[in-house]
Amino acid sequence: MKFTYDAYKKMIDDLRRAGYTFAGYESQEGLDRVVILRHDIDYCLNKAVKMAELEQASGVRSTYFVLLKSSFYNLLAAENLRLLKRIKELGHDIGLHFDELSYTNEYYDEHGGIRNVILEEVKLLEQVSGIAVNSVSMHRPSRKTLESDIDLSPVINSYGKYFFKGFKYVSDSRRRWREDVDGIIASAEYDRLHILTHAFWYNDKEKDLRSSLEEFIKDGMPDRYRILNDNFTDLEEVITLEDINNGV
Repeated sequence: MKFTYDAYKKMIDDLRRAGYTFAGYESQEGLDRVVILRHDIDYCLNKAVKMAELEQASGVRSTYFVLLKSSFYNLLAAENLRLLKRIKELGHDIGLHFDELSYTNEYYDEHGGIRNVILEEVKLLEQVSGIAVNSVSMHRPSRKTLESDIDLSPVINSYGKYFFKGFKYVSDSRRRWREDVDGIIASAEYDRLHILTHAFWYNDKEKDLRSSLEEFIKDGMPDRYRILNDNFTDLEEVITLEDINNGV
């Protein structure tokens, strides 16, 4: 599947033709053939809004997970808060994208463990945004966190076994589909799909990994390069700041 808006719209059409009902984490129960669409907003709220508008025009609902602690966007800034509320106004759900690496082990110990810290962030996000937050996804989760099946009740853990193992989960992380999502949809093999995409990678025309990153970096280098390097594993293997400065 290409990383274009047309390709994403085609995926929505293919899901609909395959008989899937689009649902959220709270509304999927009792549905025989269901797909949950999810977006992790790692870098850019503007591109998330564009994807949210596309989905709304296509008649589907999804969940957008935002970082409370991000070097790329500040949810306390008026413009970013406006963008977040715009996504909600378009009919989508807002969830917390929790970055476990932003805290030390000592902090977790002092606050009674990772569950308590996650729920603290949920409350803060609700206070900042004025939006109810009922679900959480993990940003760069460790194997331990993935295998822990953390019970966040009454908040939903999108990486809990029910959603991570009970559904066919596919993702475009690092701008690469681990499996053929088009083939999975066409096969009609799975009645429950859980699809994660990152709006950051999608454009009107196809761009490769390097081009997508280079365009983003040039908007605010070198500080943005430094921030991206802290959040994108092995960035220098894809592109270096020297490459950008030299127009390579």
